[in-house]
Amino acid sequence: MIHTPLITNDSTSWLIANFEETHNVLSWAVIGGGWTKQVDCVLWHRVRNEDLTPDINPTDYFRKRLFQKEESRNVVGFLTSVSLENYSEVILQKEDLRIRSIVTAGLGNSVRIGDRPSQLKTYGTINILVQCSAPMNLNTSLEAVSLIAEARTLAVLEAKILSKAGQNLATGTGTDCIAFASPSRNSTIHYTGKHTLSGHLIGKAVHESVSQGITNWKRTNWK
Repeated sequence: MIHTPLITNDSTSWLIANFEETHNVLSWAVIGGGWTKQVDCVLWHRVRNEDLTPDINPTDYFRKRLFQKEESRNVVGFLTSVSLENYSEVILQKEDLRIRSIVTAGLGNSVRIGDRPSQLKTYGTINILVQCSAPMNLNTSLEAVSLIAEARTLAVLEAKILSKAGQNLATGTGTDCIAFASPSRNSTIHYTGKHTLSGHLIGKAVHESVSQGITNWKRTNWK
């Protein structure tokens, strides 16, 4: 089942998407990255730019914050500097399949794929969690992540935001992260390309939620 995410009382610092049953999650998140099984929730932690100076290890920093929060569950965690109150969420359902996409979007370090690496003065990240109601194995989850990345890129291109490292349109940020979650049960979907129902719902949900997230960011940051 897919539940609405619970925002804790300290909503300026934490956003938590709880799972009714454990999920397997594929991501490169700061906490719980890789193919992580039996995950209880995915959470976002908001940091200030000065919290993560180049000499600070993000994983160590995050683990310390989780310890202070007394969070003992099996979690996957994102770091972001954007407001967690402005997260966007899209839930799509057709037949027995339900897809939820939750996004926090910041474009402070927008770049175009292939730009030369550089140390930007501003930060911003697009963090995406996609939750599927049907179990998917590792192979299918990899295909889902490729769709999520494609949908995010389309939304960023449509927003016509310039790269901070050049004058071309950005395709994302330098620190984007994606997590794809599905129940920790035997896989019932073995393909999720753009010709499948699951692929259609994943792509549409992500495109809509990232577009809304960028709109939210523009309201307070666009210059």
